[in-house]
Amino acid sequence: MTIRDQKRRLCVVGGMFGLAVLVLWVRLVQVQYVRHDEYRDIAEKQRVAPRAVAADRGGIFDREGRPLAMNIRRSSVAIQPARVDDANAVVRTLARALGVSARSVRDKLRSRKSFVYVKHDAVLPEATRRELAKLDGVVVELKANRIYPYDAVGSKVIGFVSRENGGLSGVEAAYDRALRGTDGRETVVRNGAYRSDRYYTQVDEKPVDGKHVYLTIDATVQDVAETELRRAVEEFDARGGAVIVMEIATGDVLALAELPSIANRERASRADSLWTLRSVSHVYEPGSTFKLVTTAALLDKTRVTPADSFDAEDGRADVGVATIRDPHPHRWLTIDEAFTYSSNIVMAKASSYLQPGDLYGYARLFGFGSKSGIGLPGESAGLVPPIERWSARTKATMAFGQEVAVTPIQILNAFAAVANDGVMMMPRLVRGVADPATGETSRSEPVVVRRVVSKETAATLRAMCLRVVEDGTAQAARLEFMRVAGKTGTAQKAGNRGYLAHRYVSSFVGFAPYEKPKIAAIVMLDEPKWAARFGGDSAAPVFARICRALATSTSWFDDVLSLETLRVASLEGRSATAPNFLRMDREAALSAARRLGANVLVSGDVGRVVAQDPVPGSPMDRDGVVRLFVMDASGMEKTGVESNRRLRTNYREAVRPGDDGGDDTTRTREARAASSRAAGVVAAHNPTARGSRP
Repeated sequence: MTIRDQKRRLCVVGGMFGLAVLVLWVRLVQVQYVRHDEYRDIAEKQRVAPRAVAADRGGIFDREGRPLAMNIRRSSVAIQPARVDDANAVVRTLARALGVSARSVRDKLRSRKSFVYVKHDAVLPEATRRELAKLDGVVVELKANRIYPYDAVGSKVIGFVSRENGGLSGVEAAYDRALRGTDGRETVVRNGAYRSDRYYTQVDEKPVDGKHVYLTIDATVQDVAETELRRAVEEFDARGGAVIVMEIATGDVLALAELPSIANRERASRADSLWTLRSVSHVYEPGSTFKLVTTAALLDKTRVTPADSFDAEDGRADVGVATIRDPHPHRWLTIDEAFTYSSNIVMAKASSYLQPGDLYGYARLFGFGSKSGIGLPGESAGLVPPIERWSARTKATMAFGQEVAVTPIQILNAFAAVANDGVMMMPRLVRGVADPATGETSRSEPVVVRRVVSKETAATLRAMCLRVVEDGTAQAARLEFMRVAGKTGTAQKAGNRGYLAHRYVSSFVGFAPYEKPKIAAIVMLDEPKWAARFGGDSAAPVFARICRALATSTSWFDDVLSLETLRVASLEGRSATAPNFLRMDREAALSAARRLGANVLVSGDVGRVVAQDPVPGSPMDRDGVVRLFVMDASGMEKTGVESNRRLRTNYREAVRPGDDGGDDTTRTREARAASSRAAGVVAAHNPTARGSRP
């Protein structure tokens, strides 16, 4: 090789090296100056990862502060087998912390997958989570889980949430914005292997937890309503039904139970139509319960008086525009008697004294054809056809509850208005929303809608409702310890081509106690068996059982169930009525027993009476023994999911299968068992009071 060739080669090599250096310098200039910002952002994204910090969803509580829905933090623990450095340490630590077998962890480490979960929904202390997160190849994901301590009790009202923690039905959906809160943001710094463990996390924006929602629902009343509804549906072979209980003075909904419904939240489909609240979204023809509106219009307009008589024509009458039948034939009936015995014929004839605008106006005045304002999604306004769409028979048939469509909450609110001296309240489901962080509370006060009838007319209607229970179609709703009032309804179901044969909706709407009404309730059964199609045979006894249960398990009727009210010592011979000792402290109960001359056996040394046998107001022998079960506050304040579930079953266990609705329906097994094995038995007996009549 000549010197010239060597120089040429050297020049070529030098040129290539210089070109390479030039390219590097160009690239360096491009990276450092021309595209500096772009590459800086890419590097930052690789080193720093933004991450959302989920806010805790607010809780849902009943009127007594008992949790119906709440969030708890649970951890999902996973491993990345390829990144595990010390397999023995990982196996040993995970097996101890998660309560799983070491063998199962080793099997997961041998997996060919890059990411394998070891356990979901584990409840781990903060220290344990930090310990696991320090292990190479172990990932701990902290997630918020929605739990429902009372499981399916009140499930339709409460609703449920999606996997993304958003409300999808019931209160969870209606108040999703308040419950959800606002997610926070944090920045996670990673190392060169794109791992964030052992590096730091910077909180950019703290999450704002959701607010708590406090309902008007009473978990005890809700459980009673659901239990009695389920019992009635089974007893009368109905397709379904509904029970709503309302506080008259405020419009507070104490219970809203429906069947069919889910039996277990864990196995229920979230897309299931059983989540639909039919009590506010589905309509039906009310039948005879609508006679309250017709009678109110007749009395308030002074067209007729309760004493005016009409010929019921032995149960079948041609009123010109339609042939109307009564299930119970009568001849001449007053308006009062027609309401008591539920005569369609008399109501149709009496409606001739009303102008179409009168009946239509009172239907709208009572809230039919408008949403009640309860605030739940999917509420229906019902249907009251405008007068221009009325046929020749509409006024006559609407007078006894046909050609009008209502929701159960509407018909209940109409009766509650009458019980409230003619003043209608807006149904209220939420008492307030509270921010747990600041303590700020937004209260929902009771809302007066309007006066629907005069005070005098309301008093007359209440007296007529009382006679329905005392002497009319709802005698099955009568109670031994207080007077109740209401109205039955038996409505034939309408189809696309007229009314359906042998398909009825039976109902009873009532309020109690009669003298000073506190609660109103509607019981509705969809297609009960033929023998129980009348509301007085199927729905009315359910109302009575609910009232009995509320008297023994809640304080709603405490003033009625006073010792003075129940001390009917001798009706005939040696019969008597059981006094009420419920919720008295032990010494007060013993003192009252001595004063009354009652024999009692007490189980428990300290606390209040939580159960008694026989139940208040039930018949008993004058020399019989009342067994009292006493429990202190610490025994009644147990918390947690399992204790709530035990409390939830107390009333259900007390209802024995096949019971006929007598006085034993609310005796708890626990009280009977405890009273029979009571160690400290105390007898309080005043023999001098036996022969006297209180």
